[in-house]
Amino acid sequence: MLPVHESMSEVELALAAEFRSAIDDASGRIAAVLDPACPTVEFLEALKAELRQAASDPESVPYPDLINPDSYWEASVKPQARAVRASAVTIVEWLESRVINTMGVAEADLKQMVDVAAADPGLDPETTRANLERRIGERCGALRHQMAELLDVLPSSESIEEARLTHHDSLRSTAAADVDGLKAAYLRDAGGDDTHQRFAEQQWSETYPDRIAHREALLAAAAPWRHQELALVGYERARIEVEGLVESAVARLQAPLEGMTDLLIARFDETADS
Repeated sequence: MLPVHESMSEVELALAAEFRSAIDDASGRIAAVLDPACPTVEFLEALKAELRQAASDPESVPYPDLINPDSYWEASVKPQARAVRASAVTIVEWLESRVINTMGVAEADLKQMVDVAAADPGLDPETTRANLERRIGERCGALRHQMAELLDVLPSSESIEEARLTHHDSLRSTAAADVDGLKAAYLRDAGGDDTHQRFAEQQWSETYPDRIAHREALLAAAAPWRHQELALVGYERARIEVEGLVESAVARLQAPLEGMTDLLIARFDETADS
């Protein structure tokens, strides 16, 4: 938040407090939607365990058909992402409406400030006008800054980033372990004398990264890795859409501030000259 200055009026202080309250309320509401939907490291491990259980004993899990990744996407990930977006739309609309009401108070206060100055511009109207224009610019800048803070209403992305990294590392380490387990057979099949074995060892080393990449691609297309990836992607896409909703709302809210100083100064000029 902007620092609170002693020179701020009671209205400005009240507006700043209302913005802070709106941000805190929205943050809590959005977190209540996004946090439970986030596929954490613990969720990915539980998903892996359930898929393995389903593969070995389909009757022991409630939804054995979800071992198919396409079914899992359609029946679980996609509906959850849709529900997250729908809830987020409602929250952002509520937040935007609340800020619009707050801006109504701010605009009325600014107009009153202009009217007071125009009613008694003093012996030096040009200086009064310049000071008024500067003050309005500061107020509009503060409001723009306060609206920009709405961009921070989403919860921390730490959990999804940790889950994404853990998923990547686990997939890569499993692929590497699988490839390493094939080395002895590769050298054995290569046969030949020590020179030929050294050549085979060199060939293995040179193709090792490609072998891991190939194995990783194969694993990524199968359970449980494919399901984990779908869970991560579904949440990440939903979160990006929620961020987009908030960004669009902030842009709409900030737009009227662009020309507000000119409009209010024009109001001063018109009123002071009449």
